[in-house]
Amino acid sequence: MAQDLIIRYDDAFLADFAQLKCLLEAGDRPALQRFLLDRFSFVFRAFQRCAAAAAEGGMQAYAQADEETKRELMRPLSLRQYRMVERAFSPWKEEEGLVLWSLWDFLHDNGRIGEKKVMSSAEIGACSLILEQVHRCLVR
Repeated sequence: MAQDLIIRYDDAFLADFAQLKCLLEAGDRPALQRFLLDRFSFVFRAFQRCAAAAAEGGMQAYAQADEETKRELMRPLSLRQYRMVERAFSPWKEEEGLVLWSLWDFLHDNGRIGEKKVMSSAEIGACSLILEQVHRCLVR
């Protein structure tokens, strides 16, 4: 369980990220919804496990990580990522496509995804919020 508190930007994650872009470009909402449930719902679970572990004092996975990973786990959101969180909660129906793209844009972070090793704790929380809003948008 300890290792599943850390989300790594490994080859599997990056392949799913590339597939996410393809599905967004295709505009197939049912396929996108299924893909997000199958391939990205682990972000929700990681967020819940992190919150529970923090409340119980069980964040050994963070404490046992190497120094580079520890620094990345504490990385704050970029200004662009904050904007993507705001965009995900846009009240305008005509901006629904932007809401769907906000997840990809948030993770891409203006190309910085390729420089990152792990998802920071701030990114896990924000990504969970965006995913929730994207799901709500897809079921409308």
